[in-house]
Amino acid sequence: MTHRAAHSFVLVPFVVMGVVAGCSGTDATAGDSGAPSATATPTTTPTPTPTPSTPPTDAAAPDTSIPDTGTPDAPVAFAPNQVAGLQLWLDPARGLTQAGAKVSAWADQSSAGNTVFQGNGDIQPSVGQAGSKPVLVFAARTWLQRDPATTKLDFGTDDVLVEVVVGLDSRTTALTGVLYKGLFPAPTFDGLQVFANISSDGKPGAGLDGDKLKLQGPAALAADGKLHLIGYRRVGARVSLRVDGVEVGSATVPARSVDSVSELTVGGRPSEIHNAPNKLGDILVYRGPVGDADVAKIETYLKQKDGI
Repeated sequence: MTHRAAHSFVLVPFVVMGVVAGCSGTDATAGDSGAPSATATPTTTPTPTPTPSTPPTDAAAPDTSIPDTGTPDAPVAFAPNQVAGLQLWLDPARGLTQAGAKVSAWADQSSAGNTVFQGNGDIQPSVGQAGSKPVLVFAARTWLQRDPATTKLDFGTDDVLVEVVVGLDSRTTALTGVLYKGLFPAPTFDGLQVFANISSDGKPGAGLDGDKLKLQGPAALAADGKLHLIGYRRVGARVSLRVDGVEVGSATVPARSVDSVSELTVGGRPSEIHNAPNKLGDILVYRGPVGDADVAKIETYLKQKDGI
């Protein structure tokens, strides 16, 4: 770094001397007058009297800004895609391809792109409402599916969380959670299904077909005219069924592999075995660990959104 030498500058006043010269005349007849010669008296410039300094005053303009008294920014609202592992999100208010009231495609709102389709108009579900909430209405012979099967829904033995908003129209239908591949590692007994009707077969709802581990929900919720939130969760070897945000059943079993040998089906199964009329709201499927706090957030979100 270069340093500049500090120089002290001294102002020196110069005194101007006025000189008046007295000269002798050269006229010979005049002679010396005998008067003494005048000698000039030096004059000095008086030193000015310093003016007392005036103390500085704060001349800054007053602050005229208006304070911010508005409401602080609201926190970002929770959404299911904020939780890692989301592989499927079907929202009845978004992503529908319709011709009149019929739905030929239901677009996945997750980044996985697991949109489900149905080209046959006789099998397509329709748009409806449960209370004031939008739903897709499935008869006993209507469904949507992703064909061919996608490996994006291959879970292996990973943890799994599935949340489905559903209203069941038949009193012979039970709310059942099932972990599959219990007997036959081939279609239609492979994959994951969240709820079923009659014993462990016939599965209106959303999932990959399969068989055998059954977790029964309250029968009183069937055909009560309301939507309910059915949750299926696998954490390691523990599987549990959740209804409206409350665990209602659990079991500990070896973690069986869940793979998408069968197509993803929504609303029923193509075999039509024990299918039953049902209404579907939001459907969420997660692969991998989802903590208790996030499960609570997801279920609170769905209950508020779907009026449960």
